[in-house]
Amino acid sequence: MIVVPDAGPLIYLGGAGKLELLVRLYDRVVVPLAVYREIVVAGAGLVGAAEVSAAGWLDIQDAPIDPTLSGILDRGEAAAIPLAQRLGATLLCDDAPARAEARRRGIPLIGTLGVLRLAKERGHLERIRPVIEKMQAMGMYASDVLLREILVAVAEDDEPT
Repeated sequence: MIVVPDAGPLIYLGGAGKLELLVRLYDRVVVPLAVYREIVVAGAGLVGAAEVSAAGWLDIQDAPIDPTLSGILDRGEAAAIPLAQRLGATLLCDDAPARAEARRRGIPLIGTLGVLRLAKERGHLERIRPVIEKMQAMGMYASDVLLREILVAVAEDDEPT
């Protein structure tokens, strides 16, 4: 299976020290050049940039930005969505408008929390709550309802977030 991530999930997974989960869960991690540049070049020195830069297993592709999406989504999402569609890949994205567009196009989706859940279910993480808390400290937002749903699903709903 192939996953095409947007910037946010790469930043949060990298910043939490869990970027390698992607290579454990997917056969290929294909990153649009626009997303890579957003994180590593424009975001140099920021959370996740060094981890993404050091991940030699990322397949960086110069994917064109869809002009019909560039006015409503950021450049990375406007490149990731058509790339995922072309590759028959899963889109890794948390942004609601980008997710809505991917659904409209029939592209399979997963979010950052979904990656953590899948990693725990497959035995790559013992607990996801500490990882979520670390990501929240970096600025990741997830609704209380979604957090509770994920923590219940992985049997970690025994303490408040």
